Amino acid sequence: MYEIKFCTEEEVHPRIAGLREYNKRFIKETSDLSCYLEDETGHCAGGISAWRADELIYVDLLFVEESKRKLGLGAKLLSFVEEEGRKLGVKYVELNTFGFQAPGFYEKQGYHQFGKLENCVNGYGHYFYLKEL
Repeated sequence: MYEIKFCTEEEVHPRIAGLREYNKRFIKETSDLSCYLEDETGHCAGGISAWRADELIYVDLLFVEESKRKLGLGAKLLSFVEEEGRKLGVKYVELNTFGFQAPGFYEKQGYHQFGKLENCVNGYGHYFYLKEL
């Protein structure tokens, strides 16, 4: 059994925090939606780095330990962030991934590709996705 927990300010990288502070001058509503999965023993099996800017959530990173993949944990994290966004009036979620990562996973979660760069990282593509909530 896993519990999703929000990251504390101390856990957010200071450089990212500085950029987010700068962006607040131009974006009315922001919030950090980063969280992680913790099992009953306190072990972290994965996490998601995401933040809200008005009606958009941007997912920066999503990671699940290799041994814990195919258990629905990535979908659980993504769905959790989407639901938190809905509560805040978010309309869109944006993210990107490389071809060696998880384009198919995001498509199964209802994300639609809106851009791509082919052969940009050692022959792999870089894909950009959007989901309307």
